[in-house]
Amino acid sequence: MFELASVEYEDKRVSEEEWADMKAKPGFGQLPVLEIDGKEIPQSRAIYRYVARKHGFYPSDDWGHALVEVVLETVRDFDPEVSRFFSQTDSTKREEIRKEFIDKGSNKYLDNIEKLLKNTNGGTGWFVGEKISLADILVFYLIYDVIPSLLGKEPGTFDLSNHELLHAFMKRFKSEPKISSWLGKRPKTPF
Repeated sequence: MFELASVEYEDKRVSEEEWADMKAKPGFGQLPVLEIDGKEIPQSRAIYRYVARKHGFYPSDDWGHALVEVVLETVRDFDPEVSRFFSQTDSTKREEIRKEFIDKGSNKYLDNIEKLLKNTNGGTGWFVGEKISLADILVFYLIYDVIPSLLGKEPGTFDLSNHELLHAFMKRFKSEPKISSWLGKRPKTPF
C-alpha cells in the first residue's frame, strides 16, 4: 500500500538470527510489526487497516467501507485452510491437505470472491467503487502470493481459468504501474 500511495518507508526483512532475538523481547513476539515514530503496531490486519485508512484505501462513505469489510472477511475465510496447511508438520498429511484444497477448497472460496467482484460494475473494475481499495489489495495478495505458496508454486502462477472475472481483475491490478514496478523489485521472500 505504501508503494501505491507513494509513501516512503523502510521494508525491513529479518534473518532467522534477528527473528530469534526479536521473539525473546517483550511484546507479541511475532511479525509483522509496523513502526511509526517509535511506536509499534503488531498484527497484520491491524497494520493493513491502519495503512488503508491513513492513505485512502477505504471509501469515505460508510456503505463503501462496509463493502470493503465484506471482501476482507470473505478473504479471511481462507485462513483455516492456510493455517491447517502451514501448521502441519507431517509431509504426507500436508500433501493431503494441499490436494483437498486444489480439488474443492479453492473453487468454493474463489467463487464467493468472484461474486463480490461481479457486484461492482459487473466485475470489470475494482471490488468497491471506482478506485483501488484495501479489498483489491488483499484479494490480489491472496491469489498472487498466498494460494501459490500453499500449492508449492511461484507467486502469480495460480490458474484462474475457471474464474474469468478474477483472472481479468488480476491482470488489471498487476498492470497498475506502481504494482508492476513493485512486483519487479520486491524482495523474494515467502509471503
